[in-house]
Amino acid sequence: MLGKFMSEEHAEGEFGPPLYLNDGTPFDQHNILVSIPPCKSKTLYEVVNNACTRFAAKPCVGTRKLVKVHQIEEEGRKFEKFEYENTYNYMTYKEYGSRVQNFASGMIGQTEIAAQGRVVIYAETQRDWMVAANAAFSMGCQVVTIYATLGEEGALFGITQTKASVVVADGKLMKILAKIVDKCPDLQHVITLGEVDASLTEKVRKADKTVSSMDELIEKGSAKPVAPRPPAPDDIAVVMYTSGTTGDPKGVLLTHRNITAGIAGFRHSGAAYGIDDTTTFLAYLPLAHIMEMIAEVAMFAFGGQLAYGSPHTLTDTGVKLKRPESMGDALVAQPTFMVFAPAVFDKVYKAVLKKVDNAGGFKKTMFDKALEWGMQNYEAGGVGVNALVNKVVFGPVQGLLGGKLKVAMTGSAPLAPEIQKFMQTVLKCPVRQGYGLTENCACASIGTPLDNSVGTVGPPQACTVIRLADWPEGQYMNSDKQNPNIGMARGEVLVGGDCIALGYYVDPEDPNPEIVQKNEEEFVTIKGVRYFRTGDVGQITENGTLMIIDRKKDLWKGPQGEYVSLSKVEAALKLSPYVDVPMCYGKTGGDFPIALLCVMESEIRKFAESKSLTGSPAELCTLDAVVAEVAKSCKEKCKEMGLAAFEMPTNYVLLPSVDGAPAWTPENEMLTNTMKLKRPVIVRAFAEQIDKAYS
Repeated sequence: MLGKFMSEEHAEGEFGPPLYLNDGTPFDQHNILVSIPPCKSKTLYEVVNNACTRFAAKPCVGTRKLVKVHQIEEEGRKFEKFEYENTYNYMTYKEYGSRVQNFASGMIGQTEIAAQGRVVIYAETQRDWMVAANAAFSMGCQVVTIYATLGEEGALFGITQTKASVVVADGKLMKILAKIVDKCPDLQHVITLGEVDASLTEKVRKADKTVSSMDELIEKGSAKPVAPRPPAPDDIAVVMYTSGTTGDPKGVLLTHRNITAGIAGFRHSGAAYGIDDTTTFLAYLPLAHIMEMIAEVAMFAFGGQLAYGSPHTLTDTGVKLKRPESMGDALVAQPTFMVFAPAVFDKVYKAVLKKVDNAGGFKKTMFDKALEWGMQNYEAGGVGVNALVNKVVFGPVQGLLGGKLKVAMTGSAPLAPEIQKFMQTVLKCPVRQGYGLTENCACASIGTPLDNSVGTVGPPQACTVIRLADWPEGQYMNSDKQNPNIGMARGEVLVGGDCIALGYYVDPEDPNPEIVQKNEEEFVTIKGVRYFRTGDVGQITENGTLMIIDRKKDLWKGPQGEYVSLSKVEAALKLSPYVDVPMCYGKTGGDFPIALLCVMESEIRKFAESKSLTGSPAELCTLDAVVAEVAKSCKEKCKEMGLAAFEMPTNYVLLPSVDGAPAWTPENEMLTNTMKLKRPVIVRAFAEQIDKAYS
């Protein structure tokens, strides 16, 4: 058994029994949940401070020296290519601790920021991102994270809503900050990372803000140390803005207790994979994302070493890498542990198969046979193929990632079963899916080393408990376990434990009623345990693992972790003259959203007549020319409404009237009485059309 339902009187009504990890390891809190890492650190300040004492002489964080930025011209266009030294230079834990302490002292000396004051970090993932964060933690400050890809609007929203007085920004993003600095009245100090254009620095200073580099403040802090102001476990550590929702981003309030509980859970899971103080972790995903942050702070707790890279220079084929002078980050760092977005695996999968197909002949025959053996071994619970075949056939692929990888984890979106099997075989290491959200510190569940199940995200982590809440409208119920045609409890996934956030940030001077309502509705306490309602629909397998099978809310998560607001897309689709009632749909694990459209038959007929097309409304809706015209119109409206490419439906299904009535009505129970979509009902009714659209 990987997970175990705890028996209790089922008095909660809509809530099923709690599911806990069941791996035979004793629990240290309430006899159930782990919430403090083995190092006994109760705050992030203690995690890093203790690590720098315990592992003082060990390598801590590594970076590659930039040799030169090359300007390459191809087909009339110029591109930047980066040339790096083919080695990583590591700071020891002691040296890292000194850098953090000196920067913290310099920052306080420059800004005089008070305890629980807010420091925005607006930068790409790099060593000094975490230096800034750990310095802020040591002074009891809150760190506000903003995605480097959000642009002017997103950065402005996060800085102004939290009333942050300090922003740490890297040189690449100073051009955006310089455009909005006049609109940030509470911002007083800007701290830069790396090289910065002098004209941008001057523009920020003209807005009556101070500008200092991190290196300048480290030098000042070294000369004039300031004693730490250690935070309390229940102080807010991070205000993390989510990557995508309806409307403005939401700032999730995470305390030190929340994050250290997440570290404790990750430490428990990682130990099963041999993740310890000998581990090398390649850090390259956005630190503004909770999955990367938890992984990195957990590595400090383990005493492992972090090598910083970039998605653009990760392998020898990286788009920003100057070849042949520079090798990929992974090849140089030789990581033993990596976290991947499923989209990265998707690209590797397609690239490897394409290369094999192009090679043809004996190489393709060998590869196909080795892959067949690997798949057979996977089904038997094994990993990869024998040593000789692995070296000859799959060795080159493993070499791209350094050749020493022991475990690969994925999250943020579902991983297709065939790709999970393929990557585990080709990489010859366990490839496991995890599940979590910002609101629960990315800690809900994760696959175990010996469980080769596909389509599951594993049992609960040691720091979490999972329940399913009945969702009658979607026809997902805990009682489905007694249904012989289903045999598994189903419902909305609730995740509980000390890792659950305080809620969403509400501006006390301008409270957003929608966010206030979310704080009241999306967090619930059951038998003394605080839970977050994820909006995801799951089912529990016989061996106690979780499967995510649907989405309750009208948000769909794409293959790269991006959120698509289905109602936002539908609002754009409604602008097309051909559309009566639209429904945007994203399949779990799908690569793109699609649209089901109840059409305006009069407009369809008008177009058909202009093209001399004949037939009934149902027949017209199947003609390629008609579908293409409607799709063109819809895409134009999506562009006019400012939708991103990943938000726009790729395929369209046109639905004519049935016996003179629209395809969806309250009478046929596909719309509510207030004309709102009953998404699960529509999806079930039009499953065949949806499958065809995705095929």
